[in-house]
Amino acid sequence: MKAIERVPIVQQVANNLREFILSGEAKVGEKLPTEMELCQDMGVGRGTVREALRILQAEGFVEIMPGRGAFVARTEEADIDDIIHWFAKNEVELKDCFEVRSAIEPLSIKLAIERCTKADVAQIEKTHQSFLRAVKSGNAFEIAKYDERFHNQIIEKSYNKLLISINKRMSEFIQSFRGKTFQLQQNVLNAVEPHSNIMRALQQRNAQEGEQFMRDHIQRIIDDLELNIKQ
Repeated sequence: MKAIERVPIVQQVANNLREFILSGEAKVGEKLPTEMELCQDMGVGRGTVREALRILQAEGFVEIMPGRGAFVARTEEADIDDIIHWFAKNEVELKDCFEVRSAIEPLSIKLAIERCTKADVAQIEKTHQSFLRAVKSGNAFEIAKYDERFHNQIIEKSYNKLLISINKRMSEFIQSFRGKTFQLQQNVLNAVEPHSNIMRALQQRNAQEGEQFMRDHIQRIIDDLELNIKQ
């Protein structure tokens, strides 16, 4: 018999909202209840609702408009064709982001290796292990979450305020990309070895290797994107 799984409260809220959207009660373009209303309806905190909405945004079910709220983006489950269509539709913007990432992330890992503390390395290692567990479980949202955290922590540990600021400006768009790309199994597998290589370079304090591994990683993401679009 299978062990009983404990579903995190954020995932429960996301599941409830997803079921509501898929039920047909909501229409594309319709505004969802406010965060406060959702908190009251489900008896959870505002942070939990926000995280749940982020899950649905990454999955393409909702669109979050700052200052206006969350709106229904689609009312049916996505398939591979939907994901590929989104890649193609946003190809120019995605490539712009990756051009910037290919410049700032190799520099960030180099600076992180030169500047971070043992505690910093341990924190990134913890995230890396969570990423590997998510890959093993096949949970696309968890994979995307820990991939985002892994890259963000490396940039944060560069202790360069400008790099951190540039990364934050791109984060929302990249969140949507992560939520879709990690629904494709090959893209998930193509991230495991690069992350492990980068982690090893960080632990060994090898800035040159870390920089090269990160550059190769970003290029592989670009290659995967182009391959997906051509399918």
